[in-house]
Formats: sequence, structure tokens, C-alpha cells
Amino acid sequence: MRGRGSELCRPLPTGSHAQVQLQAADPVRLAVFPRRDRHDCYQHHEYGVLMQAAWLRKQSGQAVVLVAVAVLVLTAILALALDGGAIYLDKRQLQNAADSAALAGAELLMAVPPSYTAIHNQAMLNLLQNLPGTSKAGTACSASCPNLKTIGIPVAGVGSINLTAGYFVELSAPTSYTYQVSVWHTHPVAVAPIHGFQSTITLAARATAQNANLPYAVVLLQDKPAYAQWSNFSINGTPGSITMQGGGGAGNRGGMFSNASIAPGNGAPSIIFSPGTDQGDLWAVNESAADRTALNGAGVVQGQHTLSPIPLAGTHLDFPNYPEPVAPAVSYAGKTVVSGTDCLSPGQYTNAIKVQNGAEAVMLPGVYQIEANGADIQGTLRTVRSSELPYVSACGTVPVGADLGVIIEITPANTWEPTC
Repeated sequence: MRGRGSELCRPLPTGSHAQVQLQAADPVRLAVFPRRDRHDCYQHHEYGVLMQAAWLRKQSGQAVVLVAVAVLVLTAILALALDGGAIYLDKRQLQNAADSAALAGAELLMAVPPSYTAIHNQAMLNLLQNLPGTSKAGTACSASCPNLKTIGIPVAGVGSINLTAGYFVELSAPTSYTYQVSVWHTHPVAVAPIHGFQSTITLAARATAQNANLPYAVVLLQDKPAYAQWSNFSINGTPGSITMQGGGGAGNRGGMFSNASIAPGNGAPSIIFSPGTDQGDLWAVNESAADRTALNGAGVVQGQHTLSPIPLAGTHLDFPNYPEPVAPAVSYAGKTVVSGTDCLSPGQYTNAIKVQNGAEAVMLPGVYQIEANGADIQGTLRTVRSSELPYVSACGTVPVGADLGVIIEITPANTWEPTC
């Protein structure tokens, strides 16, 4: 077959497909594939079917689609790198500020009496120092925070104390031993809106700090409504007394606290604060009239303390929700001191500790857990005195400089009432 110019149709072997070769405008561009010849305008299918250039031209738009997809992927990666990194850093700063403020506020939880104004003020000052561009002007804490357990209760999901610069805060003392700081920040994002996301995101951080350093020598937590004015502490027997002393020279320590009432003994003095300054006070949440009259009798309460009123009005203390100090694993089947002076070692007492006939029992430093029948003291139960150091006894040796503190945990495993 003869076409125009030098077009050529070659004879075909028997059983083979037709093959057409057209001269290319530029011979250099002629490409030959295995068992097939290719022209710029026509191409054979592997089975010899001729395909026109129009089909190839339909594929040219794929490059635009791929570029568009690549741009979306690249901007997503950019958003992850820029916005994701900024969000992470902001979240870290927010959590650090909340942690620091919670610790600052919890430091004042154990003040006597507790002042929520002072607690919130200290936490707020700490927050302002750690969050850039913030101010308390125009807030509930503008001059001084209110004396409330919780301020800045959330509205629409964020705290209602607006510190400007997109920061919002809630401050709270949920229990007697914990302080909580919640902080929110409206964080602007740069690249994410390109993909249809919001231009800001709200970040939140919360921190809770505990402080169980109770500033009392004796703490009585019974608070059942049926026994609201029960004498959580009372002294039986005549004469009978208890002596309390502040520890470690710290001020306002060594006193007694009751969630209900405090009653003295029948003699005078009944409650003694060791000589010196700031040895503590008596605090009661719901003192009965009879107990108050007895406490204010002549010479009943002696030593360095607040002279009026007796007792001072206390604020309810919750039962601890934190791990209590653990007593040593060594176990004792109770202890009874009937005469002279004997010693007691820290540990777990499965029965009562008793001191009878005016005897004296000296407690070595540590944690004592009385698991049944409480304590029955008809004599003297005391800790080691600093003047006795080094204290050498059958129970062990207490060296000079040792912490002489004692913790007594009385667990009501059965019916009992500790009697002193």
C-alpha cells in the first residue's frame, strides 16, 4: 500500500498483526519498543489494536490533580509542624503554670485558721508571673480574691476569671487538704483554617496539690450529724491532764482540733500548752455550751495560747483522702504499763495501749497503729524529750538530733472509746 510521501505498508508474515509505520517529522524522536514501532501520533496496543492520539491527550489533566493533592498534603504537614508545635508548647506552658499555682496555693492550706483569700491571692500571683500578657484587673481578684472555697466557676466550659490574653481561670479548695487550679487558653492557629478548621482552639490544664501538714498535735475528725456536738476529746479521772507542745519551733503548732466539741477533765490544769510562745490553741467546729463553760473555768487551760475565746472557731476538716503514714510491719499484741516507766516502739498494735496506776509510757519516734480497743491512759503517755537525748532503752536508742515526732492512728476495728 502506498500512502503519501514515504508511507509504507510492509508485507506481513502469516498469522501476524498488521503493523503500520509512519515517518516521524523528526526521525530522532522515533522510538522503538520491544516488538513494536512507535510513531509520535499513533501507537499499537500489545495486541496490535491501533489507538489514536486523542486518547493520550485525555490523560494530560492528571498532572493538575496530582499537584492539587500534593498541595493539600503539604499544607497538612505544614499545619502539623507549625500549629501542632505551637499547640504543644502552649499546652506545656499552661500545665506548668497550673502546677506552680496549685503548689503555691496549697502551701497556705494548713494555716490556722485557713484563709481562702490568702490562698487564692498567692495562687493568682503565681499564675500572673507564668502566663505572659495576663492581668487580674477587672476580675473578682482585682484588689483581693474573695474568701470562698471556689472562685471562677466555669461558664460555657471555661473558667469565669478572665486574665486577658485569652486566659481563663478557676481556683478551688475542694477538700481540706487539696488545692486545684484550672486554666484555659484560647490559642490561635495559622495554617489549619486553610483546611476548613477553626482559627482558634481552646486548650485546658488542671493541677491539684495536696498539703496534709496539719498544724495540730491532736486531731479529732468525728463529724456525724447525730453527734455534731459530741465531746470528741474528754479527760476522765481526777486528776487528769494533757500537755501539748509545738514541734520544731514552728509557730502556731501543737494545738488541738475537733470537728465537734472539746471537753476538759475534772481537775485543773486539764489542758496544758508547754511553756514558750506559739505552742498552739484549741479549735472546735461545734463546741457545746457545757464544754465551753468547763474549758473557760479558772486554771483549766494553761500555758501560751489565745486567751479568748476558748476554744477558737474551727473550720471543718475532711477525712483524709491521701495515703496515711504507714506503721512499721512489726506487730505487737497490745501493751500495758502498770508501774514505773516503760517504753513503746512504733508498729502495729492489735490490741489496746494501756497505762495504769499512774505509770509512765515513753513512745519512741514513729508511727503507731492501734487496731482494736484504742488507748486507755491512767498515767502518763508521752514522747521522748530533747533533754533526754541520746535516749537509750530496751526499745531502742534515739540519737541526738533525731525527729521526736509520733503519729498515733487509732482504728475502730471493734467497739471502743479511748479513755485518758
